[in-house]
Amino acid sequence: MTKKIKFFLLDLCLLLVAASFLEFARAQEISPAQKEEFIDAKVALEAAQRANAEKYALDTFKQAQELLVTADNARQFKDAVKFTQASRLARAYADLAKAIAELKSEEEKLAAAHEELQRAKAEIDRLKKSP
Repeated sequence: MTKKIKFFLLDLCLLLVAASFLEFARAQEISPAQKEEFIDAKVALEAAQRANAEKYALDTFKQAQELLVTADNARQFKDAVKFTQASRLARAYADLAKAIAELKSEEEKLAAAHEELQRAKAEIDRLKKSP
C-alpha cells in the first residue's frame, strides 16, 4: 500500500472513532433534573395559554411550543444537551409569551377604563351645562 492510502485509512479510522465518541457523548441518559426542566417548560406554556398568549403573543407562544417538540424529540434520541437546551428555551419563550399577554391584557383594561372615564367626564360636563 502506498503512504497516501495508509494515511487515508488511518484518517478514516480516526474519523470513525471520533464519530462514535460524539454519538456516545450525545446519547446520554436524561437526568431527573433535566426532566424537571422539561416539565417546568410545559407548565410555563400552560400558564401562558391561560393568560391568552395565543391571542396576544402568538409568535412567541408558537416558538415555545416548537421548542417543546424539539426537546421531546431530543429525549427520544437521548440527546441530553439538546433536550436541556430546548427545554430551557421553551420555558423562557413561554414565560415571555405569558408576560406579553398579561401586559397587553392590562393595556386593554386600561384603555377601557380610560374610555369609561372620558364618558363620565362628558356626562358631568353635560350635567353642569344643563339648567
